[in-house]
Amino acid sequence: MASRPSLRPSLRQSARALGHMVERRRHPQRFIQTDKTPWEEIHRDGIMAVRHYSLPPMASIPVGEEQVPVRRDKHRVPLILVPALGIRCWTFDLMPNRSMVRYLMARGHDVYLIDWGQPSQANRELNLDTYVNRWLPDAVDAVRRASGSERVNLLGYCMGGLLCLLYLGGHPQAPVNSLATIASPVNFHKSGPFGKVFSLAAIPAMKIHDWFQFRLEPLDSKLFHIPADLLSWGFKLTNPPGLVQSYMDLVRNIGDRDYVTEYMTMGQWFNDMVDYPGAVVREVIEKMILGNSLASGRVTIGERRVDFGHVTQDLLAFGGASDRIVSVRAAREILKVVGSREKRFEVAPGGHAGVFAGSKAPAQCWRVIADWLADRAD
Repeated sequence: MASRPSLRPSLRQSARALGHMVERRRHPQRFIQTDKTPWEEIHRDGIMAVRHYSLPPMASIPVGEEQVPVRRDKHRVPLILVPALGIRCWTFDLMPNRSMVRYLMARGHDVYLIDWGQPSQANRELNLDTYVNRWLPDAVDAVRRASGSERVNLLGYCMGGLLCLLYLGGHPQAPVNSLATIASPVNFHKSGPFGKVFSLAAIPAMKIHDWFQFRLEPLDSKLFHIPADLLSWGFKLTNPPGLVQSYMDLVRNIGDRDYVTEYMTMGQWFNDMVDYPGAVVREVIEKMILGNSLASGRVTIGERRVDFGHVTQDLLAFGGASDRIVSVRAAREILKVVGSREKRFEVAPGGHAGVFAGSKAPAQCWRVIADWLADRAD
């Protein structure tokens, strides 16, 4: 008589999956692996701070399924990472095997990171002038003092890249060798479906402005302040099918601890966002979305006239092939407005988060950036 197949493996798998589900609910911090690389604070101004990272002694670091050798000597010119607003700065340092900070250090770069802090309603008057003309120059000076280097390199993600661009365009003598941007929209009216809506809305908005001299600036900043929870839902709703699919994938892989850890860590990105200051939102709407001023290469930030033609640093820019928030067309426009002689644009796999920190990012975006910066860091 044929023996009945054993049910033990499937029972064990079911028990493991149930255990992970219970643990995930009761102790989510065990699965969320963010901000694990050692760092020290070298500068602070209010909620803004600058971090300097260090890599523990090791011969190599894990990146995905590979081991990346750790270079023993550092490049001379330090690198400053500039996050987007609205997200935590540790998006540059997710899981130990998905950390851009660790990867760049392993490749020999001396890495610093700006932490924009956690704005609240009390910080709703923070505007672009503060970020571009005060905090960024101060951060650059702090890194120069700490590193002993006269110059720095900049790498910005999304709005972080635009802040760098505005800083360089308004400070032509900035001690910066090069700029790399990832998913930074220069032409808001070319950013996919959102761009079409922006461009259509801009026509009547500009007419109203011309006829009645109506501006958003006099309106209270609290009307534009975006709370973290609302910002989080806004990002998630840019791709509802993807949100449903990712949850279905989690259910199918609930017994795989590594998968659950990666899912919850990446999910923390969108579940733990920070407020977007109202004054910045008001300026972005008026100057970048309706006026589309960045596409012309000229805009006023505070008392400074910004001209992207004054940006002469070497430039490397990336767009995400499937980015629903910042289209490749919107990001590529940076090549038209800067005055750089050496400028390059790359399309890399992934959406708005994936191009920056997805599973394919290390072999694509990160590798290209590390190679490119190496020639500009010695």
